[in-house]
Amino acid sequence: MFTSFSMSGLTLFQLIFAWQMCFAAILVWQNPHSRCLVLFFVFQALLSLANVFESAGVTLAGYVITPAFTVAMGPVWYLSVSNLVGASTGGVKSARHLLLPLVSLSLTHYVQPLIALGSIMLLCYLIASLKLLRDYRDTVCQVHADASTIDLTWLTRLLGVYAVLSVVDFVRMNVQPMTPMPWKAYWYFAHEVGFFGILSVLLIGIIKQPLLFNRLAQYQALSQCEAATQDKQLAQSIFASVDAQVRELGLFCQPRLSIQHIADQLSLGVKQVSWAINSVSGNNFSNYINEIRLEQIEKQLVDPAYAQTSVLDIAMNNGFNAKSTFNQAFKARTGMTPTRYRMRSTLSQQLN
Repeated sequence: MFTSFSMSGLTLFQLIFAWQMCFAAILVWQNPHSRCLVLFFVFQALLSLANVFESAGVTLAGYVITPAFTVAMGPVWYLSVSNLVGASTGGVKSARHLLLPLVSLSLTHYVQPLIALGSIMLLCYLIASLKLLRDYRDTVCQVHADASTIDLTWLTRLLGVYAVLSVVDFVRMNVQPMTPMPWKAYWYFAHEVGFFGILSVLLIGIIKQPLLFNRLAQYQALSQCEAATQDKQLAQSIFASVDAQVRELGLFCQPRLSIQHIADQLSLGVKQVSWAINSVSGNNFSNYINEIRLEQIEKQLVDPAYAQTSVLDIAMNNGFNAKSTFNQAFKARTGMTPTRYRMRSTLSQQLN
């Protein structure tokens, strides 16, 4: 039988939370590269509504489902990240992650055991998600010259913060019987505010993300080292062809140059090209292309023919598409800013 519920501050906050998650689902649906997060935000909205009704005593025949949501939280995070970067193959392999949460729907009267299980599962799935994002970073550097534009470092940091928040919440839920009622409510409210903040940052970050590489499963093999028995002469031969193409045709000037483009130009496999670059240059594809760009930029900064060309224009003409990325890479290579490098070189030429 349904009971009436009062509108407390926490209830109001949960309703606002649910509304924001529904709004977030609508926003990400409009972006094809992030559309896979719709179910994630809908899940969060349903969890907030379930908390509202159950905390107010509104249940049907005494049946509660929030413990099952706790068990499902980890798999939902992992599947969302997996689909976002294109590591998920879908189908049965993805569905198996939701098997235990579905089973837990019939066991929700074991509240504390399910909460403990859900907390452990959440941490395990967050670790798996962080590993997935690390593989994403490594693979992107192997196949794209503009790796910084499709980087998800912000999401890695966000998941790290969420993992810490989850540990604190696990402590909170296990010391509830010993916590005085006012502090119990304040602690829970603080957790909800923190979680609200994290999901808000997730929404803003995914909307602002300019590009996204969502074919991780297709290119993951590139992150694996080739066998030591591979022919080094073959690697040098392939690398020589690649290097000649990149330099002579000025391919490094293309901001969104991909390893697939070079492989197609040479009628080679992507994995062969990646292996050759890694073996001979000692760099991944992104670093290799950026080294060539920086080499050319250094020459042009001291060339009188480019004296009237701004530093930023020189950088953009050589393939960089972000000032901050260029400045960071240039300083890491030379130990000084591009402007200072140019001024010092000009002064040296004048003295000579």
